Amino acid sequence: MKKWSDKLIELSEEYLNYSGTRVKNLNGDFGLLNIDYDNKKYAIIVSNSDKILIFNSVQDMINNEWVVD
Repeated sequence: MKKWSDKLIELSEEYLNYSGTRVKNLNGDFGLLNIDYDNKKYAIIVSNSDKILIFNSVQDMINNEWVVD
């Protein structure tokens, strides 16, 4: 089973707090993080698609296999 390294997860826990961060997931998708700080919503705009994924926390994104690129 594929998974991200502990070091990358640790870096992601820090950098996924900043809007504009480039992200990737284990499925090979890439995207751009956009954070609504007032409502504490994290949106990933998936590259080359119409998908926008909404998460409630940094840990929620990491649990769904998204990390910093």
